[in-house]
Amino acid sequence: MKKSIKKILVDVSVITLIIGCLSAVMACSSKTSDSGKTDVDYKYASYVYDDNEPQYYMSDSAAAAETGYYYIAGASGVSDNTNSYMYYYDMVKQEAIPLCSDIDCDHKTKDCEAYISSDMCLSNKIWYHNQRIYMIEKTAEKDILVSYNKTMRDKKEEKTLSIDGYSVIGNKNNACISHGKLYYMLVGNNTIMLCSVSLSDDSQPHIIKTYESTYNYLELIVLYGIGDKVYINWNSGISVGKSIYYVEVLDINTENVQRLYNMNEQYPDIADSILNWSSEVSFDKSNNMYFPCANEDKYIIRKLNLDNGEIKDIFTLDIEGTTVEAKQEKKEIKNEQVSQFKEIGDENYIHFYGYDGKHLYVYRGVNISKLVGKSIEEKRAAYDNYIYIFDTDGNVDETVVLNKTNENSSGNITLDYKGGDERCMLVTTARADVAGMELSQEEKDKIEAIDKEAAKKKKGGAHICVTAVLDKSQIGSTSMQWQQITPE
Repeated sequence: MKKSIKKILVDVSVITLIIGCLSAVMACSSKTSDSGKTDVDYKYASYVYDDNEPQYYMSDSAAAAETGYYYIAGASGVSDNTNSYMYYYDMVKQEAIPLCSDIDCDHKTKDCEAYISSDMCLSNKIWYHNQRIYMIEKTAEKDILVSYNKTMRDKKEEKTLSIDGYSVIGNKNNACISHGKLYYMLVGNNTIMLCSVSLSDDSQPHIIKTYESTYNYLELIVLYGIGDKVYINWNSGISVGKSIYYVEVLDINTENVQRLYNMNEQYPDIADSILNWSSEVSFDKSNNMYFPCANEDKYIIRKLNLDNGEIKDIFTLDIEGTTVEAKQEKKEIKNEQVSQFKEIGDENYIHFYGYDGKHLYVYRGVNISKLVGKSIEEKRAAYDNYIYIFDTDGNVDETVVLNKTNENSSGNITLDYKGGDERCMLVTTARADVAGMELSQEEKDKIEAIDKEAAKKKKGGAHICVTAVLDKSQIGSTSMQWQQITPE
């Protein structure tokens, strides 16, 4: 049966839109000069993209490109769907699109070309280098570094990463790309290996350093690439409530690894207060490390100068006396050690997002436990969430308030922080009621319909994934506003 003229026109318009968006993605490199600047006419045209610089400013599931960001996120407006998809935020057009060429696809199922499975992309970790998208793929036999072109086509198997049957560690900071090399961690048989492999030739991976598990309880090693160094944070678990924290540095020119600090030996009082050593620690190019701590009534970002060992408290938050230190002893655990449990309440809703080359970012949510038994009015008054933006000396340049103007919002606004360079901050959230991130009425209607149907069945509900950016050129202007860019 022939299509109607209306249907044909719709198809043509959709094709035109997709071609236009994908063309913009593919045109990025052709408009980039040797200096890293692009001649594309857009707001951040002066931005210099450095393909060799490790992207320390991006999170595990996002990567910066010449004129946009690639990122992995869920779909919105679907029922009980936790699938992930590859998107591209085009800064020129100021819109995000799924990397799928099928004009009839709704981009909400596993049949979508943009669909990303956990085996296709280990820990949702992606990189953008030499105009290609890189990720680690797991198969039954081995772990492989694969790459795609800018539109998620032209898949290539770049390198076999497994060595002697060892597997790539599946955590968010398991690897990084720096100056044309992939640095990554392998694990197996109570051993962790730091490895590297070139992306520009046919050479095979090699082992830089081997770490033997000492305590067999927890050994977690993560990598942080910046400048010509890769910092190595080693969290060695002794028992449930006790860890040893090491800092090492790899010189990428010599591949020499140097132990810098044993935090427990050199800073024993501070070591006992460290939070999220394996996920929320950042470094700068001046050999400073930034890491979060908490004591009885303070949340603290500390700055350690790795050259002279000086530690400063650069940013603190009062936690209103809600933190409780409760130490308990437990007898006869398997290793016959005495376990010590330290309960620090506030770190569950305060997170250090990291460093972008100029600013550091801390998110603070709501301590829900302190609102039990409070009136609705009291709860709503406490329902503000904040992002504090401050420099490397701790001077706060901006405080971004989340949901203050929306009285229907409640509790913590959990943000999946995708990072961002000097241009934007990129986030996703499972909330549809955040001021400045509102979905279109059409999308709200879809979500409401799904929720109504789920209520009838007494099962499930609508899955929500809202994407938004924050223009960093507005920092310090007191007028920062979110721009909602969710693909619909």
